[in-house]
Amino acid sequence: MQSLKEQTITILTVSFNSSLHLKRLFYNIINKSDKPDNINFLVIDNTNGKDNKLYSLFDKKDNVKIIKNNCHSSQRSISHASGLDNGLKNIDTDFTLILDPDIHIFMENWDLFCIKKITLNEKTVIGAPYPQWKLGKVHDYPSVVFMFFKTDLVKHFCKTFYPFSSPLLRVINSIIRKIVRLGGIANKKNMDRFNFIRSFCSKLEKLTGISSPDTGKEIIEQFRKNNFQSIVFDTPYKSDLIGNNEAELSKLAEDFEVFLYQDDPFMTHMYSSGVYHWRTHNSSNLKFWQTLIYDVERKILKVS
Repeated sequence: MQSLKEQTITILTVSFNSSLHLKRLFYNIINKSDKPDNINFLVIDNTNGKDNKLYSLFDKKDNVKIIKNNCHSSQRSISHASGLDNGLKNIDTDFTLILDPDIHIFMENWDLFCIKKITLNEKTVIGAPYPQWKLGKVHDYPSVVFMFFKTDLVKHFCKTFYPFSSPLLRVINSIIRKIVRLGGIANKKNMDRFNFIRSFCSKLEKLTGISSPDTGKEIIEQFRKNNFQSIVFDTPYKSDLIGNNEAELSKLAEDFEVFLYQDDPFMTHMYSSGVYHWRTHNSSNLKFWQTLIYDVERKILKVS
């Protein structure tokens, strides 16, 4: 049996002109890992070779494999799912970590943390759920923003990351989402400021269930069906982080996504989507995001 130190991980990420993020992301992954030599990187190029920058970004020593993916759909979730399906079938390491390119990990030895959890129970999935303000989505299982699992168990599901249900159910879900989100009133900013909106919409969401299935829907359903233990990070609002030692995290949570594990910062997700319910004035500002990350690392995590 392999020791904890010997077990290998493939980082799977889908790139659509994401060269801006990937070099930074991979440095962050390696820098915060316990055993960097056991980490492989697999990038699925959803431009199918058109992103020339991607192929000159890494050195051979970076241990990065790039696979071109010819996805015919322009729909973001469908093309993302196609890339993940292509990627998973090309992974043979002990573990897989699916990541969005625009994340940053704070936790030291994140790899050892995840492997230890799965060693206790191999039917475990670990990661970042959709934040609580993303109403109608999955909050009790990890999303493909950060999803860590034992590779062979998920490959044996023989399921796709394709996100959508039948056309009729998509129409019904669209109507339900409008109700749960109060026609747009229940956005991130208002739910942060007003507890009564947060509470009311949470109750509505529990009644209506998942009305906004996203990439990995079938995989998550299979986790649930097979009684996988789910270890998910907390997703605080800005107002949840007001305290003597949390000012930097609070600033980060205002415009971006912050994930905690047992009250300690685990990671952040930039999430620069244009979806109006969740975007803010600075949510597409990469430089601002990186400045706030630096502040958290320096002041909260005591990194010089």
